[in-house]
Amino acid sequence: MNKEYYFKNLEEIVSDIIVIGNSEHNLTEETTNNMWRISLGLKLAKTIEVDDYREFFLKVIQNRQEQVIRSSQNHGMIFYLWFDPLACQLRFNLISALHERLPFQCNLEFVENMDVIIIDFLNSPFHNGFPLQGYQENIEEKPYVLKIYKRVLNKEYC
Repeated sequence: MNKEYYFKNLEEIVSDIIVIGNSEHNLTEETTNNMWRISLGLKLAKTIEVDDYREFFLKVIQNRQEQVIRSSQNHGMIFYLWFDPLACQLRFNLISALHERLPFQCNLEFVENMDVIIIDFLNSPFHNGFPLQGYQENIEEKPYVLKIYKRVLNKEYC
């Protein structure tokens, strides 16, 4: 698979319909229905640039912004993007802006630019999976901190 075909296959994600809850009690429904996972093989990862993913995510954000504006709800949504290193996937989700915090049980580090997340993903050596042995050797254990890119999509387009 080449880069053009790969991103063509991701195009359906751009126009997916999101769930916009009407209260903070709809968090489970939102997180379940509004999460997407993106992965790729190591060979393909070497051909993709940060700009390719940034362009893709800007299209996704634009589509989600339009859905928020057209919705009957009076609140916006929070778009958030992260890299899951264990699954070697870029993941993104949307929850209502009614929520005070993102639904993670670990420490979060918010980054101002999505490129940080994309670079971590592209530079991962595990696009083809984790080795069965040897990876955990000589690794210092420290508290896990998840990097998150977050953007609020308001009812009014800014």
